[in-house]
Amino acid sequence: MKTEQLQWTVTKDWDLSKIQLKGAQLVLVFAGIDIIENCKYYENLHQAYPNANIVLVSTSGEIHGNEMFENSASATAIYFENTPIRISTKENIAGRDAEQIGIELAQELLTEDLKHVLVFSEGGHMNGDHLIAGISKNLPSHIAVTGGLAGDSARFAKTQVGLNDIISENMVVALGLYGDAIDVGYGSNDGWDLFGPLRLVTKSEENVLFDLDDTNALELYKKYLGERANELPGAALLFPLCILKPDGTKLVRTILSINEENQSMVFAGNVPVGSKVQFMIANFDRVIDSASIAASSSRLHEHENPDLTLMVSCVGRKLVMQNRTEEEIEAVTDTYNQESTFCGFYSNGEICPSSDGINSLHNQTMTITTFKERI
Repeated sequence: MKTEQLQWTVTKDWDLSKIQLKGAQLVLVFAGIDIIENCKYYENLHQAYPNANIVLVSTSGEIHGNEMFENSASATAIYFENTPIRISTKENIAGRDAEQIGIELAQELLTEDLKHVLVFSEGGHMNGDHLIAGISKNLPSHIAVTGGLAGDSARFAKTQVGLNDIISENMVVALGLYGDAIDVGYGSNDGWDLFGPLRLVTKSEENVLFDLDDTNALELYKKYLGERANELPGAALLFPLCILKPDGTKLVRTILSINEENQSMVFAGNVPVGSKVQFMIANFDRVIDSASIAASSSRLHEHENPDLTLMVSCVGRKLVMQNRTEEEIEAVTDTYNQESTFCGFYSNGEICPSSDGINSLHNQTMTITTFKERI
């Protein structure tokens, strides 16, 4: 595998003089929500990489090398020497079941030599739990699914995903990697601290939460937020919800929107009735350390660095860490002594197997996927 990176900013166009991988089969572009819709930014990329599929994902911040940018576009071109890839796309239009979308994506990608599935989905309306459940439903258990939900700078209004010349608020793009030449590692960690009493979900409908301990959950959130309650839903990123599973594993859930009319909260993933949950709060040092832990977990082999490292971190972490955000990126790059190509974005949800091996949607985590191709 060979890689190269280009960057577009409001003051600097793509530097096409640096291009060496004209035969690249894939270009991953992570771009700020305010610029991603304008296709003129990508015309030169199509010309520079005529054989490549260009996947576009809107962000709440772009990771390029060991830095985080906003309102930019980071392009990572990938030339696979011995690894076939295949891409499937679906539209998350009104009335479509997210699980069925996942099933159809997996059906189009599944062959005997499928090694890994990488997914980028719109992040405004998609039930990520159902999407991942559908993708995983008919896949062999050893095939991991990683990726993330697109972001929109914490506005929670609309996100965008695209493939080549088509960009949509409803698109899901799934990439299959095939054969024994490619090794893929992954890791995910949050670093948030639990606080407050253990609570029971007493009323919810899939990813819409109404009551905890028979008390309105939205009112509870407002109580904890105090003066910042008028900043909802964004302020709720300061207090994500942790689902404590019976086997001891946990899933973190963050809010996408609130509904004052019916006093509900919409989360990026399901919050099932009967679940035991606790609020969480940030510990800056532990949040940064968790990125290093995720990087170590994703390492394929000791003392061997990946060709490509994809970071998908939650917008909530960025909002909490503010000017310390790049410290978690540096924690990852330092794990590999910066001997890899690093790309990624801040998302509305992260996709990675949880500690029990089940492909899952996460929030408030740093999730890492590493790639190494054997020649």
